[in-house]
Amino acid sequence: MSPDGATVVIVGAGYPGKRRIYERIAELGVRIVVAEEAGHWSQQLVSDAVAAEWLEVEVTGTPDTDAAAVLDALADAGVRPDGVLTFWEFSVPVVARVAAALGVPGNPVEAVDAARSKLRTRQVSEHMGLPTPKSQRVRSLDELYAAASEIGFPAVVKPEFGASAVGCVRVDSTASLSGVYAIVRRSIAGEEVMDFRAGNDLLFEEYLDGVEFDVDLVMQDGEPVFSSVSQNWPTAEPSFQETGLHCPPDHNARAVRRLVELSVNTVQGFGLHRGVLHVEGKCTTQGPRIVEVNARMGGGRIHEYVEAVWGVDLIEAHVHGALGLPQRLTPSRKPRCAIVNALVYASATGRLAALPFGTSTPDGRLGLEIDLEASVGQMVSGPEDVFSTLLADVSVSAKSLRRARSLAAEALREPPVIIPLAGAGLGSAG
Repeated sequence: MSPDGATVVIVGAGYPGKRRIYERIAELGVRIVVAEEAGHWSQQLVSDAVAAEWLEVEVTGTPDTDAAAVLDALADAGVRPDGVLTFWEFSVPVVARVAAALGVPGNPVEAVDAARSKLRTRQVSEHMGLPTPKSQRVRSLDELYAAASEIGFPAVVKPEFGASAVGCVRVDSTASLSGVYAIVRRSIAGEEVMDFRAGNDLLFEEYLDGVEFDVDLVMQDGEPVFSSVSQNWPTAEPSFQETGLHCPPDHNARAVRRLVELSVNTVQGFGLHRGVLHVEGKCTTQGPRIVEVNARMGGGRIHEYVEAVWGVDLIEAHVHGALGLPQRLTPSRKPRCAIVNALVYASATGRLAALPFGTSTPDGRLGLEIDLEASVGQMVSGPEDVFSTLLADVSVSAKSLRRARSLAAEALREPPVIIPLAGAGLGSAG
């Protein structure tokens, strides 16, 4: 069996960089129907012959309401899909509800909701007897002080529903709480950053030390049939903005295996039994710990890294999961290459004057990819504003990790040029 000729509904197309995902799905012979809100860039996919249909739906941020809108749009258009999926974090709960209503393959709504809420992730993990950091919901500054008195420091303040570490800040003392609370609330206030139209409480939780990893899993009938691990570089604390990663990891192999085992046990306990899942976790001094569970494929170019290193197409695997087709994966026994991914942030608040890159000659399967996230002349924020502006996302492959690191350093040898603003900065987290 193959996905060729199947009709698949994509709910929530996400940012324009995800276009390459939909082009790959079209290559599989899938008839794509996109359900998105008015004015979204994804409408162009129809005129570009990537998608067959584009349906306008109202997006409120409330999964039940948005799922009903998708179901109505499908009924009005006479579309009867064979599967429904998304590669966009905020649409995962909607997809679970639409799949359940249509009777097509999908992960259980309650399992997806537990993964989507960082608080529910902690509660479910604790109920299952799995190691997990202490965490409390916070709706006000008073509740933040109360949580801190019980959990202690160091700790993390983060949004309950988030992605890409937006609004996540480390806090180390009671004196810093009010400042951190204001910073986090401000960072998640605008819909241009995240889709928080349905609201978002905060969490105060125990800080996890150690090295962080991304564990990408392919599940079939409740069992893992493939896993890939990428090792994250230290984040830009007090924020938790990612700075880069490499794949395959070079951390202690036994510790990494224990983290993969915990990741599998966690998703199985949640009831996430099919498709591609993205779990973030740490190898800490106390053992493996889960940071968060995502009931969808990892973002960015992670699918390209996995295919380059292991020869596994996560996009095809995700489509197979959504259609209830058996996974037919033939991963390489050894890494076929190494990947280094480096994120370039603004070093100061001001105007971006230049964003130079050096030349390099990659010798791996992915090559050198530079995704620009900012434009010359744009106003940018530096670390004095806690959350710096992402300027570029650089990925390079090579035959060895050492060579990939060298090529990345060569490409990034010239720093961005920023003209600082006098007195810029919103204050530190303390």
